[in-house]
Amino acid sequence: MSSDASAPVPGKTIQEETQIGPVAPETISAADLPPTTKMAVDPYLNLTCHGLCTITTRVGKGGMGVVYKGRHRKLDVDVAIKFLHAHLKEETGVAGRFLREAQLAAKIDSPAIVRVYDCGEIDGHFYIVMDYINGQTLKAHLGERGTLPVGRALQIVEAVARALRDALDQIRLIHRDVKPANILLTQSGQVKLADFGLAKVVDDSSLAISSGLPLGTPRYMSPEHYIDASHLDHRADIFSLGATLYELLSGQSAFVGDSIYTLAKQIQEDDPAALPSHVPAAVREVVGRMMAKQRAFRYLTYDELIDDLVASQHALGETSNIVSDLIASASSPTLIPSIKHAGLVSRPASPTENRALLVVDIQNDFCPGGALAVTEGDKIIPVINELTRRFSHVILTQDWHTHDHLSFASSHPGRQPRDSIELPYGNQILWPDHCVEWSSGAEFHPNLKVAHCELIIRKGFHREIDSYSAFFENDRQTPTGLTGYLRERGLTRIYIVGLATDFCVAYTALDARKLGFEVTVIEAGCRGIDVNGSLAIAWEQMAAAGVIRA
Repeated sequence: MSSDASAPVPGKTIQEETQIGPVAPETISAADLPPTTKMAVDPYLNLTCHGLCTITTRVGKGGMGVVYKGRHRKLDVDVAIKFLHAHLKEETGVAGRFLREAQLAAKIDSPAIVRVYDCGEIDGHFYIVMDYINGQTLKAHLGERGTLPVGRALQIVEAVARALRDALDQIRLIHRDVKPANILLTQSGQVKLADFGLAKVVDDSSLAISSGLPLGTPRYMSPEHYIDASHLDHRADIFSLGATLYELLSGQSAFVGDSIYTLAKQIQEDDPAALPSHVPAAVREVVGRMMAKQRAFRYLTYDELIDDLVASQHALGETSNIVSDLIASASSPTLIPSIKHAGLVSRPASPTENRALLVVDIQNDFCPGGALAVTEGDKIIPVINELTRRFSHVILTQDWHTHDHLSFASSHPGRQPRDSIELPYGNQILWPDHCVEWSSGAEFHPNLKVAHCELIIRKGFHREIDSYSAFFENDRQTPTGLTGYLRERGLTRIYIVGLATDFCVAYTALDARKLGFEVTVIEAGCRGIDVNGSLAIAWEQMAAAGVIRA
């Protein structure tokens, strides 16, 4: 630590993730609006930033300020206006650093950095006018989901790395407070880096130390941050970004001490717990290099880091746009010729291919004209056929019932299809006779073309137990064997299509999540039955379980 800094105080408690006071989640998002404060009580609602803006609603607060949504009168766009907390403006240097944040951010031309329109002082209040981000912080996003899929985590970190590279290349700026709370996600999934309040121009030591402690958020700060904050370089930001990536993949902070002293000791001496086993070895190596204790062993340049992040995404079988492109190309006939022209064909299996497409019950009886037809069930078959060409691993499930199966209404005199009864394993909806073994109704639809299917899972063949899920019979105890197959093959990321969304697809997706797989349900490749609102309920349950709806 530099000579003008006090050593960390043993036992000093970290109240929240900021140097200056506790933080309430600052999510510039309409979704998180607190009750509007009356204009007579809230003085900020009366301000106009020298006539530039109309301030409408308070949207959050952070360690240095409170944020409002407003409208820029001349530009006619929504903006966020951040005001410095009144109790901080009297502290030496704080107001200057607050305005300096705006001045620095305004000089950077980067699509992943929140744009600044203006800054200044009005009636004793310091303010910054910037882009209004209709979305949420990465911290809030992670709080809702626990962890992120490996591919999405890499995409986010890549975008932030590009923003940090732009700041360094253009004005020699390092951020010094990279963390999930300062990364914003728009509703369309774009990534934006915010809060340059602690940023520092390389070789400018004027903002190194404040209040006797190194500036930054303790649990994300690099080891050298605790030793001499006046001589940081961009590799400190790379460490913080590595700690962020670790948290996205594991669902927990890399370092969890409850005081400055214990955190400093952990960060300087201890390695974080191992990442979950589903994280590929190459990704673990990237995280380890980003978080190396000695900065000489970290990535020397952002270009080198970005190259490894991109390579890791390719090794997973996807980049930032491949899933959306894949769905769009399969759903839009106008794009199919160009795909064929590009010569995209099924790739051979390889140790780095961990995706599988799971096609659920595309059988005659579930399609129009069948015994238990799902409306437009056959309309998804062209979509599925096109999707299968993008996956090395394709697995089919097949309902396969005995002629007197207990899920059939015909097996219960006086009962009608869609009645409910109690069986030993619980409630069971009764269905028309369907998918009887060796019948034409049990056969796959003739238009389904899956030349390289590697496995067919038959389910529901026990007379006494129905089966919706591809993983378990409805008694929730009898496995189908799919789990072991996927794990043996190293297939950890499951994409699901098929029939019906609210029964077999939903049960399969929920079980896959419980078993630890990353799960995406491709809506364009599914159709539902919707029994008494079952479709909406199924989507709600899948969302709550962390299933991605694509």
